[in-house]
Amino acid sequence: MKKLRKVDTMKRKKQRKDAQKALERKAASLLNHPKECCICGLQFERTKETVKTWQIIIREERVRLTCPNCWGTISEVLKNSNVKNS
Repeated sequence: MKKLRKVDTMKRKKQRKDAQKALERKAASLLNHPKECCICGLQFERTKETVKTWQIIIREERVRLTCPNCWGTISEVLKNSNVKNS
């Protein structure tokens, strides 16, 4: 019985460490984010409002920063393409 508990504990520790490492990698990539919108080139000014409204997308070590206007356009296009595919 003790061995099973020990194995479970070790498995949970490994999962926790892996999750922590993934979080650290993503946090580090956020520090190196672009300073402008990836679509229209609008400059990103770091204020409370812009931090809340701009979208950051991280996929496979690539960080993309999108302004609210471009994000709305992207969302609309995706919504329309999903409706057409249905």
